[in-house]
Amino acid sequence: MSEMAMAKAAPEKEVDTALLVTRKNPRGIPEVVFIDDVVQFLARLGVEEVETPIGAFNELYSKYKLMESNMDKAKQSMKDKVPEIERSLELVRHLQERQDKEETVKTNYSLADTVFAKAELKCDGRVCIWLGASVMVEYTYKEALELLERNLATALEKKKTTQEDLEFLRNQSITVEVNMARLYNYDVLRRRKAEEAKKRKEEAKSAA
Repeated sequence: MSEMAMAKAAPEKEVDTALLVTRKNPRGIPEVVFIDDVVQFLARLGVEEVETPIGAFNELYSKYKLMESNMDKAKQSMKDKVPEIERSLELVRHLQERQDKEETVKTNYSLADTVFAKAELKCDGRVCIWLGASVMVEYTYKEALELLERNLATALEKKKTTQEDLEFLRNQSITVEVNMARLYNYDVLRRRKAEEAKKRKEEAKSAA
């Protein structure tokens, strides 16, 4: 096999994925480039065929979709967590108010899924809070309020940034889809033009 034939058979180099993205958002999620000019883009990558960059974009697309799935789960977690913290805050404030008035609190508590019992609570200034991982800690009302208010602020901020990241990821996925479509359409048009040029050349040769 000649050197020229071997060169043609050699696979194109892999695309540097750093060339597919630009800056990152505040949480470190990369922003994908938008292909304005396919020819210039391929030249910047150092490739001629579109298969390699399409494959690289497809891999990036899968990563974006995985991150989006994880963000969706985090969003749902925050959606459940915020009301829970707000209810806990409301309860501690209610206990503190009853303590100031030297009153007790009557409540129903669960013994089983469908079994409840009545109880009368003395507001003694202390309350136990679940911290997660089967850990419960006793706090004063003041400490409990401070902790819950911090947790609520953190959860609300997390909810906000998660929504921002979700919107950012969806925009990146759309851009990747557009990029792959532009590369594919460019390749189809290029092959069509090459085929037409070949056909005209053969017709001219036959006419001669």
